[in-house]
Amino acid sequence: MKKIYFYLVCFALLMSGLAGCGDNTDIWSEHILTAEEIAELARQDSIKEAQKNSINADLILEYDAEITILANGYDGVYVYIDTVKIADLFGITPTQLAHGIANMGSDKPYEDAPDITGFCIEGTTHADNMTNSNTNSYWGHWWDKDGNTASWGDNARVFAEYDAEGGYFNVGQMPGKLEVGKDVKFIECLKYQEKRIAVVITAKPKEKGQISATIVSTQDLTVTMNPRSTYDSDPIAFDRAKVLSDLGISSLEDVQIIGVNSDGSYAQETSATNGFWYDLNGFAGSHGDGAGIYVEYYGLGDDVEEEDLDVLYVGQMPNALEGGYSVTAKYGFLANNKIVMLNITVNIVAYEDPETPPVGEPTTDKVLDVTIEKSWDDTFSNVQFDVKDVLREAFKMTTYQIHKARISGDLKIYCGKVSEEDPTYTSDAPGYWLNATGEVCSYGTESVVFCCLGSSETALYLYAGNHPESCLPNTAVASKYIISCNGGVVTVNLTVKVGAKAE
Repeated sequence: MKKIYFYLVCFALLMSGLAGCGDNTDIWSEHILTAEEIAELARQDSIKEAQKNSINADLILEYDAEITILANGYDGVYVYIDTVKIADLFGITPTQLAHGIANMGSDKPYEDAPDITGFCIEGTTHADNMTNSNTNSYWGHWWDKDGNTASWGDNARVFAEYDAEGGYFNVGQMPGKLEVGKDVKFIECLKYQEKRIAVVITAKPKEKGQISATIVSTQDLTVTMNPRSTYDSDPIAFDRAKVLSDLGISSLEDVQIIGVNSDGSYAQETSATNGFWYDLNGFAGSHGDGAGIYVEYYGLGDDVEEEDLDVLYVGQMPNALEGGYSVTAKYGFLANNKIVMLNITVNIVAYEDPETPPVGEPTTDKVLDVTIEKSWDDTFSNVQFDVKDVLREAFKMTTYQIHKARISGDLKIYCGKVSEEDPTYTSDAPGYWLNATGEVCSYGTESVVFCCLGSSETALYLYAGNHPESCLPNTAVASKYIISCNGGVVTVNLTVKVGAKAE
């Protein structure tokens, strides 16, 4: 009976629905919006868009930041913000504001500072992001092209790092990522009690302008060097007083340092410390394949040493140059639309080995017990153990010859036992990261200590250190190294002892 009643009710509902359709014979056809409905939807969309684009803040400060595009550098511009207005809104002093912002960091340098929260607003959604920083500062973020927070990397475009003492954001860039006409607007924020402020900064990328200054004087400098396997540099003196006089300035802090590109234009973006890497033809370039020398100047900035004021430092790309190589690089000081150009000629002469190889045939039965002891630290520092005499005698080679064999890969170090395949080094070549049992491992959570062979024209040494996290104080690791070269073999019974934490 109940089932019959249920069917009757369903039938009645179906008939009433069909009757209510009137003349609309196709009950499943698409509904055509009326003008009133379209207007209402547009109104709702505009409200949503306005909400998305609005900035939830009691005070909004807006600034532009013109940034010169760099291919290799992170530099940008300082953007000073109105700290007085912010402090007034918060009901505190500018000094209290600075202290509260500085206390966002982990060290909390100021007692009784107001509890100020740093955060940011995402560019796409305008949603709050309550992280105060993802940079090296206590307040500031990396930003992508849309003004959303990003991590350092390919998606990042600019960063902002606040300096509480100076009252400014350092707005810098991800090298090689900015483009003219593609501004990046981002929003850094503060909150104190119930008050919120937003600092809206628009980063505006711009190209470097062409230099049309006149060269008013030159200085010719020359340095002679041996081929090097390190970045060690030699000083070369220049006439600083004449540079200042010729440019009409009182300090080199007022100059722009320039180089010369292969097309004859001036390089304006330094690639070394107040200087440049130069390619094998002497034109301004960058570190890496094809680099020959570098020129740096340490006489600018704070805490300058007196001895660095009148000298440049010239170094080489390790293992890139041979005897007989010579190049002239141009290094310029620009100020007041005038240039003083230094023509720096670097001559490489072959190293004259002062040693003679030990007489006799290389030996394969030498065993050396090596214990390297050091205090634990978290800086990757190392302690050296001299092996020059042992390796010279076993391999019947000079120190320089062994040094060159290390660089070329002819000298090999195996761990545990010799294999038919070439060794695969996991630390500085030739050398390894070792786990707690003395076996080879990659750098990471298992790596405890490292031990490698270092060398120069006059020195041969093993050096070892500890991992800053995976290694605990008072740890010892034992292993065996087999060093082979020129048909000789030295077996090293190695122990690395890491003591208590360094004071």
